[in-house]
Formats: sequence, C-alpha cells, structure tokens
Amino acid sequence: MKRSLALMGLTLAVCALACAQDSTGDRVVVPARNTTHPRVVNARLTHGTITVKAYNGKEVIVEVVHSNSTSRRNTDRSVDGMHRIDLPVRGLVVEEEDNVIQVRTSSSEPHSLLITVPADTSLHLSSTNGSLSAEGIHGEIEASSTNGEIHLTGISGTVVADTTNGSITVTMDRVDPGKPIAFSTTNGSVDVTLPADLKANLKLRSFHGEIWSDFDMKLTGGQPTTTNGGSNGRYRVEFDRTIYATINGGGTEASFRSFNGKVLIRKK
Repeated sequence: MKRSLALMGLTLAVCALACAQDSTGDRVVVPARNTTHPRVVNARLTHGTITVKAYNGKEVIVEVVHSNSTSRRNTDRSVDGMHRIDLPVRGLVVEEEDNVIQVRTSSSEPHSLLITVPADTSLHLSSTNGSLSAEGIHGEIEASSTNGEIHLTGISGTVVADTTNGSITVTMDRVDPGKPIAFSTTNGSVDVTLPADLKANLKLRSFHGEIWSDFDMKLTGGQPTTTNGGSNGRYRVEFDRTIYATINGGGTEASFRSFNGKVLIRKK
C-alpha cells in the first residue's frame, strides 16, 4: 500500500530564531506516483482560506502561510532586558494514498493554504471559517464553507458549492452533461456564469431576493408539494417560490438557491 505522510509540526526552521518574523510557510510536494487516472485532493480547515490553482506540472504542491497574530502582541515588552523569540505555528498534515491526497492542519491557528495541482484534479474543499477559491480546474469540485465566500473561475466539469454565510461566484467554461451542478447559500448571492450553449434543466429558488438571467429560459411551472392526510381526509397542495425552467431544450440538472440574496445566471 502506497502511503506518503508529511508531518510539518516537528519541522525545525532557522527562521524561527528571527525576532521579527511576520509569517512562516511550509511546503510539501506530493510526487505523481500514478498518472493513469486523475488525482483527488481533499482539503479541510477550521480557520483559514484555501486557494487552488492549476498548472502544467504533475506534482501536487501544498503550501501554508500561518497567521502569526500572537507574535504581534506585546512586541515592545521585554523581560529583564531580554527579547522574545517567537516560534512558528506548525501543524500541516499531508497524506497520499492511491491518488487521493488528504490535506489538513492539526493546529487551531488560522491558516492560508495554497494548493497547486494538475488541471484534471478533482477537489473536495471545506472550511468552517474561511473562503474557498479555485482556478483553472477541469474536474469535479465540491466546495463547502460555513462562514466564507466561494470563488471558482475557469472551471470545466461539475461543481457543487454551498455556504451558510457568504456569496458564491462561479464561472464555468464547460459543464459535464452527465452530472448535476448545484449552488446554495443562506446569506449571500449566487452569481454563476455558464456556457451559452449549455442544455440544462434549472431549479431556481430565492426566499428573500430576486432572480436574474440573460439566458432565454422556458419556464415549466412550479412543482407543488402535496400532502395527503389519509384517514382524516385532509389534503393540502402548496406552491413555493421555486421556479423550474429549461435552457436550450433541457439537459443537465442545475440547482440555484439563496435564502437571503440574489440569484444571477449569466451567459458566457
């Protein structure tokens, strides 16, 4: 079983001895062990941002820049004429097995992850408090944040993106017709740009917001929710604020949802 583990928590760096160190970074290069099928990167953080960029190389490169907020406190204080030596915050963990790369941090301090990958890599990105972004990826993307925005540009493949507090902005160059795409936020706008020739079945919903698009949509009507009470004879039909429509005759299932915010669907 092929397994590569890089634990940066014990890394010793000469720069740790610098008195005025604003930030320190860790870097892990995961070699291409099996190029017969694309890789998958699973990256998750509790506090911090994740940025993914595509390049022409074969390795996956993971870099982390720590927020050294603790070193900024009391910088003018001294103890018996001595100066403080600030230790860098570490905790990056990268694991690879069977072309699946796990990226996480074992520290509660805020981090910023920069991950450079081959374009055909699939991504599963998650952050509790932080934004997520990816650029130039030609694979499957799942992005989820509780408190943070999601920005995806130059994407080809499929996207499922959701956040609780934050906007979602996505530009897709190509959409895989065989798999659904979905975009959902509670507090924020959903702004998605799609290929002009995309054939899709749309499900649109905004509880407290408006829906805008420059696509020519054919509205197919709302689908009611029906409740049959059975023996008590109670029967209820409810139409909510969901809009169903098709573009270019229909095809890929595409869902767009915002509770408090606009939904914008743009034609590329």
